Amino acid sequence: MNILHITTHMGGGVGKVLAGISSYAQKKDSAYHHKILLLEKPEKMNFIEICRRHHVDVAVANNKEEILSAMDEADIVQVEWWHHPMMCGWLADFPSHPMRLVIWSHISGCFYPYIPPALLHIPQKFIFTSYYSLDNPYWEEETRTWARKSCAVVNSSGGFDDMTPRTEKRDTDIFCVGYMGTQSFSKMHPDYMEYCHAIQDIDGVQFRLVGDRSNEKVLLEQARTCGMEDKVHFVGYVNDVEQELSHMDVFGYLLNPTHFGTTENALLEAMALELPVVCLNQCAEKYLVQHGKTGLLVNGVKEYERAVRYLYSHPEERKRLGRNAREYVLKNFSVEHTVNSLHGIYDQVMLLEKRVFDFRHVFGTRPYEFFLSCLTPDWKENFSVTSSLPYILREENKSSLHHFSRMYPEDQILRAWKMKLQSL
Repeated sequence: MNILHITTHMGGGVGKVLAGISSYAQKKDSAYHHKILLLEKPEKMNFIEICRRHHVDVAVANNKEEILSAMDEADIVQVEWWHHPMMCGWLADFPSHPMRLVIWSHISGCFYPYIPPALLHIPQKFIFTSYYSLDNPYWEEETRTWARKSCAVVNSSGGFDDMTPRTEKRDTDIFCVGYMGTQSFSKMHPDYMEYCHAIQDIDGVQFRLVGDRSNEKVLLEQARTCGMEDKVHFVGYVNDVEQELSHMDVFGYLLNPTHFGTTENALLEAMALELPVVCLNQCAEKYLVQHGKTGLLVNGVKEYERAVRYLYSHPEERKRLGRNAREYVLKNFSVEHTVNSLHGIYDQVMLLEKRVFDFRHVFGTRPYEFFLSCLTPDWKENFSVTSSLPYILREENKSSLHHFSRMYPEDQILRAWKMKLQSL
């Protein structure tokens, strides 16, 4: 039976999990064969090459006819959703074609991009990637109760079996507190440097930031203000994750309290490599880290300071947490676990009849309506461009105002909003 995954692209965590589950299913000769259809031409080929090495079909949709043909061949169509502007446009013009439909959300939907309750009711099965999504603070209790009963949760993990913990620390004279991932404040905590400053007097401490350097200037200026610019090292984007994590003694994964993430591959990679992790007690993190067993969860700067100082003074505790973390990740976030969970859902969906679906009442029909559709209710009701817009709405990408305006340059309302934002 054929599963057709329709995704905007195969970058980042989405690319890793789609490559992982489709390749695993192919190797195991499972009852379900996975095919992947991209809405845009890929920029990075690493995950696509993994698929092709395992004889998984990956194609770019050049026109509507190709999409309809692929849908005709599919027993189940699965939309990989995170509110990308191109996906919004495609869903707003969704084919009036009978099918079995599943949506897998790769964002929490608790802030921006927000998951409107009406979206949950459209497919025959809506799948979240974190139990945190079921806590959505903007939903009525009736919606949360319905979602817990009718939706599913499958972590979007491509597996971590290939990650090998280090045998010994690389830099014995340095106590390295690391971070890996995007350094934009839409994801990283805006007060990240304040947290670092609280522990900057630890002997030999160094802060190592791995990931895109788009926000380096701002972070470096904050470090200078705290008088610790010599202790902050920006590494940039790397392909060899294990090499970079081998420098670290503690993984301080401090995220914005309104971030959109769910599976958090950077966090799980650190745990798989037996690094002790310290996270804020919030969002998806509190569902990924078991406090005191696989890592530490803290509430604010003071607790973070106490936690890191404790780990600095107790190397055996760092080892205990790291070992537990690796065991937990390998057991609960294996690609086998992900595939089995998805295939169990497909077994249920296959019992249902194909039918026609319509998304226009959720996303609207015009590009500016696509953008507004996934604002949280407090922002959507009287949207205006002000200096208080959340960080994520001011990004160049990540479903921001700039992103939507760039994808739909003919939309005059989006263009006016963008120009106002640029003038602030």
